[in-house]
Amino acid sequence: MKRDMINLNLIQNPPSQGRPERRDAAENRQLILETADRLFAARGVQDVCMAEIAKEAGIGKGTLYRRFANKGELCLSLLDEDYQLFQNQQLARFQEQMQAQLSPIEQLIGFLTQLLYFINDHVDLLNEIEQVGLDDASANVSIPHWWNHLTIRGLLQSAVNHGEISPDADLEYIAGALLAPLDSRILRLHLTAHGFTLDQIAAGQESLVRGLAR
Repeated sequence: MKRDMINLNLIQNPPSQGRPERRDAAENRQLILETADRLFAARGVQDVCMAEIAKEAGIGKGTLYRRFANKGELCLSLLDEDYQLFQNQQLARFQEQMQAQLSPIEQLIGFLTQLLYFINDHVDLLNEIEQVGLDDASANVSIPHWWNHLTIRGLLQSAVNHGEISPDADLEYIAGALLAPLDSRILRLHLTAHGFTLDQIAAGQESLVRGLAR
């Protein structure tokens, strides 16, 4: 199953520029990211505002907002390297699983589990990213959500093609329904307020997927 990787560098290097990033702009961007990363590690992502990042970096707020329109975009850039690594790892796993003739249903269960643990490891950054995406679904910060959705939707379609799921199933909705509990805010609620463990959540997701099978 071939999938195109979505390039998360849209934030850091907008294609509309049409020319390499200026050295001073690149240095400012790196300074901002390093400063934000340091402040987030010390105080938590939620408790650091954009104005504080600009002040700590010794730059004007205008310079900060020219690089990152909002905190979600900044968090996406901090997540960029880890998320691209996650994508590459999943694409490699899919190739191995197809060669081993693992069923699409089993591939989907595995992907949802991997995604669950990735989101848990980056929950604070993703919380900021998803909040902006909720307000503006067309924003660049929605890219991770749509890649995840595209991957789940593709695995569901493969399951239909292999006769594992009814062809009458609304795959677009089901993909969204499977992804919804992995929203960082909902995941945090499940882990803290409800006291669920990651293993419980993974098992619940598996039950939902197996319930789709004929």
